[in-house]
Amino acid sequence: MSKVKTLRKREARENNIAGWGFFIPFGLIYLAFLIYPILQAVIMGFYDLDLLVISDRTWIGLENYFRMFWGQDMIWSISNMLEWRIAGLLLLIPVLALFRRGRFGKLETVFFSALILGVFLVAMGFHPSPDGRWNDSQFWLSFGNTVLFVLLSTPVIVGVGLLLALAVNRPGIWSGVLRTLFFAPFVLSVSVLTLIWAFMLNPQLGLVGAMFESLGWEPISWLTSPFWAMPAVVFVTLWWTVGFNVVLFLAGLQDIDRSLYEAAEIDGAGYWSRFRFITVPGLRRTTLLVTVLQVIASFQIFGQVYIMTRGGPNGATRVSIQHIYESGFRDLELGYASAMSVFLFVVMVFFSAVQFRLMRNES
Repeated sequence: MSKVKTLRKREARENNIAGWGFFIPFGLIYLAFLIYPILQAVIMGFYDLDLLVISDRTWIGLENYFRMFWGQDMIWSISNMLEWRIAGLLLLIPVLALFRRGRFGKLETVFFSALILGVFLVAMGFHPSPDGRWNDSQFWLSFGNTVLFVLLSTPVIVGVGLLLALAVNRPGIWSGVLRTLFFAPFVLSVSVLTLIWAFMLNPQLGLVGAMFESLGWEPISWLTSPFWAMPAVVFVTLWWTVGFNVVLFLAGLQDIDRSLYEAAEIDGAGYWSRFRFITVPGLRRTTLLVTVLQVIASFQIFGQVYIMTRGGPNGATRVSIQHIYESGFRDLELGYASAMSVFLFVVMVFFSAVQFRLMRNES
């Protein structure tokens, strides 16, 4: 017996050594290139820090955050942004519905309800007086444009990805060719992608303008129009990234038991019924994963906007990371840029936490 115990201890020790041997290199890289920079950004957000003189730092506490979220001569009124506040308060309906269906516990329901009420009932009532101002109007403009991009791009990219995955989820050489073509743009760098599309969307020289002229239509100045600039960026992002979502949806589709479709077809179910009652439930977790990953990726948009429009025209496509980049590297306000980075990080962590909670409820 003692010999068996000795062998088991030796085997356990060898397994532990092998496990630590795999973990330590990854852990060191993770700490050095992810955890440490995040902690540094959090710390720097409490300082007045010049990029060119990093050793000369002044502790200012939460002043950078007040600069982001607050202003001078602020007042509160019930009528400020009333339509948006009413629309936002309607978000309480799905929260309460999820609570009644058992998807949310009491703690989560209270948290989300308090968050919605705090944002749309209280926070949105504050605004500058006629003699006041927001401390950083560019921050709110940039963050608002980022949220707009998320709202425009996420349903389109996720929806088109699902449709393309359904179209190519079949055997045959042409399906393989189409899968390759759909995924190919995803391997392009953002600089190559945006330079190509900036030329194609040029109303005088681009292919899109020539196509409009051949149809007898007036070419649209896509990237210089305050109305069309953001949709143009969304379209370019769709063309670039939809292939990745197609791959994820294909993996989810191939996990669905084919016998379910065969049984439904024998019972006389049509394509829409099979899609509604088999495909949609079978892709629930995949759709949730793709949606949240797309939201997080959309919050990080920068390259397409910076190369194609520089945030213009008139700030119509200026996004949060562009504002962070310019504050840190152009205006040399590294502390303020770090504070804005931390805020954006918290927003993305919030969506990740929602994802994990919903995925746990679905399991």
